[in-house]
Amino acid sequence: MINLLRHKKLKVRNCGVGFVVVAFACVAVLSGCQNELFQDAETPYTAPSRRLHEVGTFNPIKESSQTPETLQQVEKILAADNLPKPENNPTRKLSLAECRSAALERNLDLKVQLYLPALARSQVSQEEAKFEAAITANYQKQSNNLVGNDPTSGLLATEQLTTGLAMPLATGGTFTPQVLTTQNDPTVANATGTDNWQSGLAFSISQPLLRGAGIETNTASIRVAKLNSQIADARTKLESIRLLANVDRSYWNVYAAARELDIRQQQYELALAQLQLARRRVSAGDAAQIEIVRAESGLGSRIENIIIADNRLRLRQRDLKRLINDPDLNMDSLTYVITTTQPRPLGLKFDPEKLAQQAVENRMEMLELELQLAIDATNVDLARNAALPLFTVDYQYNVQGTSDDFSKSWSLGQDDGYTVSANARIPLGNEFAKNKIQQAVLNRLQRMATRDLRRQTIRQELFNAMDNLQNAWRRILAARLETALAGRTYEAEKRQFDLGIRTSTDVLDAASRLGDAQSREVTALAGWQITLVDLAFATGTQLGQAQINWTSELIVPSAQDATKGWGGWGINNGDIVGNQPDNTSGSALKNSDVKGFEMPELGPVVEPISGIKVPLPNVMPAADPAMLPPSGTKTAPVTPAPPTSLQKSTSDPVPSVPNPVAPAAQPTE
Repeated sequence: MINLLRHKKLKVRNCGVGFVVVAFACVAVLSGCQNELFQDAETPYTAPSRRLHEVGTFNPIKESSQTPETLQQVEKILAADNLPKPENNPTRKLSLAECRSAALERNLDLKVQLYLPALARSQVSQEEAKFEAAITANYQKQSNNLVGNDPTSGLLATEQLTTGLAMPLATGGTFTPQVLTTQNDPTVANATGTDNWQSGLAFSISQPLLRGAGIETNTASIRVAKLNSQIADARTKLESIRLLANVDRSYWNVYAAARELDIRQQQYELALAQLQLARRRVSAGDAAQIEIVRAESGLGSRIENIIIADNRLRLRQRDLKRLINDPDLNMDSLTYVITTTQPRPLGLKFDPEKLAQQAVENRMEMLELELQLAIDATNVDLARNAALPLFTVDYQYNVQGTSDDFSKSWSLGQDDGYTVSANARIPLGNEFAKNKIQQAVLNRLQRMATRDLRRQTIRQELFNAMDNLQNAWRRILAARLETALAGRTYEAEKRQFDLGIRTSTDVLDAASRLGDAQSREVTALAGWQITLVDLAFATGTQLGQAQINWTSELIVPSAQDATKGWGGWGINNGDIVGNQPDNTSGSALKNSDVKGFEMPELGPVVEPISGIKVPLPNVMPAADPAMLPPSGTKTAPVTPAPPTSLQKSTSDPVPSVPNPVAPAAQPTE
């Protein structure tokens, strides 16, 4: 029988040698052609070489949607008093509340931010799942084919199947119940007189005693994940507040740009009226030809101001369209947004220290730092635990039975036993763990210093916002007074031009100063609203009549559909990977969605004054009585100077000058 076994072993050995030779040959062949075998699988995930290395060219003439025009062609039809007709673009009225609601619903920056809370919550679930039990199974077959082995000295072939349940414990240990089944080679079993089957149960537990032991240590990652989830929520709330503030700023910038364009168009109309008046006076012989030249020159400078103001309005509107991301208001659309919310400035006074305390309490940056400090404290505890010596105790108890029949081998209790082991690992210097502790402590101290710096920065932002708001209020008062005075100056210059005392240049300069004053007033009104937004942002709040809960207003992305059914086992579940629609622009805005986004009630609506034929505002300082003329004093009227021979000649355009013999007194207005 032993010779027969040795003969079989020799055949197996020869087969084994042949198998090894064939295996090496296959590996050599595959190593040379594996790139060709997997080329189809690699191609979809690589970019073509041409796209990576070649730089394309841009030809503006070919890309132009209309026939290019040269400067010489356009100059033939240019005229200062003949502007091209403005495009009849569609318009859409939007209130500030509608823009804020649309931005929260469809802004792409906020949609990207919303994935952070979803990822953080997934990380929490992932950490909590580390204590889930797992089914374990192991099949092992062992064969000894060496020639010369005596079957009576050991097993020739053994098959073993082990199944069990691995149960991680919150204390850091592992409890594992197992079912064991072993089948020995029948030939060896007959020769040695042992049973063919061995079956039984095994219960084992492994528990660290110092390093890695304890519920606090093993649940620390869950606590850190939950704190990170709260940090993600805080950042999302901060992003929501920042988005609302950016929408408010962009809205008031559009308001200012639209009013600026109106002012520049008004300046053009005033210059055009001055040109027509100069032409009438020259035709009547009351002024020289140069007055027309001066008026045309002033009219030409107004055209560039209109072009600049119109382009600024387009850019500001595109910023607003990007923020609200309305499907009917794409960034390339020609629709003009008409702002319906008007500024309501008020003279306000706040308690700086009270608002500073509210800002420190409300700002999400401070809350994020507090949560980070909690994480740092946990990291310090983990570093101290990792510095402890490693002591582990293992205990295993086996209940076994043996028989030549598989079913009878489950008669347990024939061969019971247990195993106890203890392991230890003690670093000699432990320098690595010491430095980890120092690093964790230093990180926490650095964060605490950052908290103090952040508190100081928040207070500075708040105080700056308060000063800017007060300064904006004063600018409004000064700009309205300047506009009224500039309007009176323009009217006076215009009347003196009618009398031949002033030139067209003087009138146009007065009109320019009036336009600049109007522009500063509009900028001051929009600036007051923007600084009020900055003040609310500095306090960690938003301007609105109602509080906004971003968890109810926004939809947090989810990918649970991707793990339903077989998807939870790693099998592709289809194309649906979440609850996000294909169109990220969302649906059109409904008026019922903006109730909670209305602005708080402030002062009355304030419109920019035109400065022409308007009374002076109440901010006009009182006149000094010492500078007033005595009662009963009358001002002598001005007698217009008779035109000279030079003024009557149109071939020599000399500007009209007053007669030096005329009285020096100015006309009454």
